[in-house]
Amino acid sequence: MAWQLREGFASWGAGYVEGVDHVEPIQFPHALEPTDEDLDNALAEVDAAIALVIRGGAVRVRLIGFALAEAVAGLAAAHAQLAGVGFQIDRPVVAGAAAMIIGPIV
Repeated sequence: MAWQLREGFASWGAGYVEGVDHVEPIQFPHALEPTDEDLDNALAEVDAAIALVIRGGAVRVRLIGFALAEAVAGLAAAHAQLAGVGFQIDRPVVAGAAAMIIGPIV
């Protein structure tokens, strides 16, 4: 015998849920926006890498796992250009934090 849908009132029908409070879903938390201090600290790391290259302490500096790379990329590129060094941002194919490369202009 094949299964058949029973007719009648479902146990979860309107009569069952009377007096139950309506619950609003909680929004999934979004990633926090970086603060000005976070951005300043990230740019200070780039400036330190630029200083290493200018003073000859390094030929090339690669900042890896740099979480705020995208957020400070514009200012970082401007600082590098003013200092006369090359700037490149390396975005991974797979999701992850970008890397910044500061070194000679090629």
